Amino acid sequence: GLERKKVKDRHDDLMELIAELRAILADEDRLMGLIREELLEVRAQFADARRTEILPAEGEIDLEQLIAEEDMVISITASGYIKRLALSTYRTQGRGGVGVMGMDTKDDDVIDHLFVASTHDYLLFFTTVGKVYRVKVHELPLGTRQSKGRALVNVLPLRQDEQVRAVIDTRTYSEGKYLLFATRKGMVKKTEFKAYDTVLKADGIIALNIRDGDELVGVRLTDGDDDVLLVSRNGSAVRFSEHDVRAMGRDTTGVIGMKLRSGDEVISVEIARDDQELLVVTENGFGKRTRISEYPAKGRGTMGVLTVRYTESRGRLAGAMIVRDGYEVMLISQDGTVIRQKAEGISRMGRATQGVRIMNLREGDRLSSVARVTEPQDAVAQADGLAETPDAEPLDAIEPDATDEPDAPLDEPSQDDTE
Repeated sequence: GLERKKVKDRHDDLMELIAELRAILADEDRLMGLIREELLEVRAQFADARRTEILPAEGEIDLEQLIAEEDMVISITASGYIKRLALSTYRTQGRGGVGVMGMDTKDDDVIDHLFVASTHDYLLFFTTVGKVYRVKVHELPLGTRQSKGRALVNVLPLRQDEQVRAVIDTRTYSEGKYLLFATRKGMVKKTEFKAYDTVLKADGIIALNIRDGDELVGVRLTDGDDDVLLVSRNGSAVRFSEHDVRAMGRDTTGVIGMKLRSGDEVISVEIARDDQELLVVTENGFGKRTRISEYPAKGRGTMGVLTVRYTESRGRLAGAMIVRDGYEVMLISQDGTVIRQKAEGISRMGRATQGVRIMNLREGDRLSSVARVTEPQDAVAQADGLAETPDAEPLDAIEPDATDEPDAPLDEPSQDDTE
């Protein structure tokens, strides 16, 4: 009887404890209060000063020191896939080689950015909303030659409809003196490159303030004495000295770089040097090259001069970029057709001409963009498998009128110029 009573008393005590614990778990305020009381007791009991001093071990190893410094080929596609691959993967081939497959892209996707950087370099990703994200090259997903890579949204905390507009690699932020930004509505801003050497934040930092309805078009690294060239959708171009844009802080909007007519927008920003050429292509598949020396340097805030004579049959500009002999470009249409051409195969013509046909488009299709293939010599044929079509018969260039459209300077400084 005595042993039975012990068992019964123990059972009653356990049931009472279970009921008490369930009551605590069911009441969050009571649970938090109990945790607080217990933590205060621990603090009161062990609140004495630390008796041992923590010092870094002599010769402590930095985690990055365990990562071998190696050149990587980083590729980013237009639809937002990124990967890195060791440069040594691509063997050197003789002239006329067919290359190797560099990336398995979708039918309607092309490589938008391709460059070589060390595993210890930083990559700065500038997006349409004016933010910049920083990632070490060795943190990017390592792929194979045939893989598509990983979606950028899984590498960077991009918001919906936020796209990468420019990528700059750096080791010590000394590769250039300034970063120059241009937006779709013609605003430009110059900021010291060192200003972006900040504490890393997971959600990025502000690169520049973007006004409602505007977005970032491009970013260029400058040395402080360059000329800037802005090209608009309707075929105008303005060239001005970088000295016309004073340096500002990171979270500023900038000043007017190009005055736009109604319905026009900036589509490209480039650093202009007289030994280069500007390639422009139109929506209906026409294009040409023009020497940069033909673009006079004017003050910023003007409407600029013609870079292509607009006609409805040619269409508005789809893209513009700086090229040299030896460069290759890829033209992409809205239905996903891609053609790859040598830059020197496109006719060189004057500023105010209409260009020649460089791509035959199907009925209802339009040229959507042009991408420069700036691949390293060892990483050839990144777009292997894209069939090149025969060159079309060039059309006779239409000569410009006797005079170009005159520059239209701003009459009065705007509020943007005084920010």
